[in-house]
Amino acid sequence: MKHYTYLLTTLIACALSLQSFSQQSAEISLSLKQAQDYALEHNTGMKNAKLDIEMAKKKIWETTAIGLPQVSVSGSYQHIFKVPEMSFGGASLLSTHREGITLSGVPTGLNNDSIFLNYFPGDPIKLGVKDNASVSLNVSQIIFSGEYLVGLQATKVFFQISQNSYASSVSDLKEAVANSYYLVLVMQRNKEIVSQSLTNLNKTLSDMREMNKQGFIEETDVDQIELTVHTLENAIRTIDNQVLASQDLLKFQIGVPFETPVKLTESIDEIVKVSDIASIVSKQFQVQNQIGYKIMENQEAVGVLNLKRQKSAYLPTLAAFYKHTENAKKADFDFTMKDIAGLSLNVPIFSSGQRNSQLSQRVMELQKIRNTKDNVAQGLQLDFINSRNALNSAYDQFLNDQRNIELTSRIYEKTLTKFKEGISTSMDLTTAQNQYLTAEKNYFTSLYSLLTAKNKLEKLLNLQ
Repeated sequence: MKHYTYLLTTLIACALSLQSFSQQSAEISLSLKQAQDYALEHNTGMKNAKLDIEMAKKKIWETTAIGLPQVSVSGSYQHIFKVPEMSFGGASLLSTHREGITLSGVPTGLNNDSIFLNYFPGDPIKLGVKDNASVSLNVSQIIFSGEYLVGLQATKVFFQISQNSYASSVSDLKEAVANSYYLVLVMQRNKEIVSQSLTNLNKTLSDMREMNKQGFIEETDVDQIELTVHTLENAIRTIDNQVLASQDLLKFQIGVPFETPVKLTESIDEIVKVSDIASIVSKQFQVQNQIGYKIMENQEAVGVLNLKRQKSAYLPTLAAFYKHTENAKKADFDFTMKDIAGLSLNVPIFSSGQRNSQLSQRVMELQKIRNTKDNVAQGLQLDFINSRNALNSAYDQFLNDQRNIELTSRIYEKTLTKFKEGISTSMDLTTAQNQYLTAEKNYFTSLYSLLTAKNKLEKLLNLQ
């Protein structure tokens, strides 16, 4: 029985492991937009940015609650080792007979024939309780505080800063994911073309070996082409590693486990076709729409509020309070007041110039923020101009390298035909092949530069 129980447990564990593995290894197909949306949901940095938004919401309520009624209950226990006592005195009576003498304070029932000669203390009165416990209810409410009012305004600005920081993180992540997505496509496309070149060259090498057997060409010509084949094989292995590295980078950015296969559903040729470079370059730049500039506006608002908060230090603060206390035991003489209500007023009068100095610092800090904001605006404008020029240059380079691909391809085909006809040498064929591969490498480099330049300009124009 134990054997069957163990076997059943093992089978269930294996089934669960296989299910978990199949779920982890299930292929994910993503377009560029789907990859960006997936990253916004699963990227660790974006998760933290969302938490910052929620923390900002909680911070608003935290500050708001300061000005709302505050209620607390406190309790205490005390033990007095020696309770203080107080006695009001007493008297002892010695009888005598003296006529004409009346004493005040004589106890009832005594006649004037008696006088007090000896003093005896009365019963003492305890001024406390040896063991006692008390409970107090405290209620307070701010009626007026300039610093609190400014703090409420500051929480709203803090929330705006969190929102703009989140928007900046979204924009940065979309750009990074797009660049990685394009890099994977470019590397895959590069591998396809190099692999096709290798296939064609292997066919050429096979034909040349036959020609060598028949004595039409020398063995050196065959060796020359074989050397080029080996070069292409090494290039493909290098590209394979680059493809894997770029895929891992994309998985890391979008939050996919490295062991999960990801299939990109868009092709690099389609992306290039739909990229309207002329339209992007012609758009006008509005610095006010930039997240970086909006964040500086938030910083300026914080500087203004800091100045207002410092000015509020000159204003009085008014608060109301109420306190109710209950004691478990009471002394003979109990002066504890159960219910107390009142107002607390704090009026700043003189600080030896400290507040004036602090106010001057806030004014200068605000001026520094405004200077920085102007500098950021200039920098964003310059960044746009440079990005637009970079995109124009990248586009011109891309078109030039595209033409070079076509030219070197035709040159190689013609050289190959001439070589087979015995007109050109193997060195000519190798040179033409290398020219084509170099043009191909330059083409993919310029293609990726074009796409990344487009991404950067679109980010500046808020076109993502």
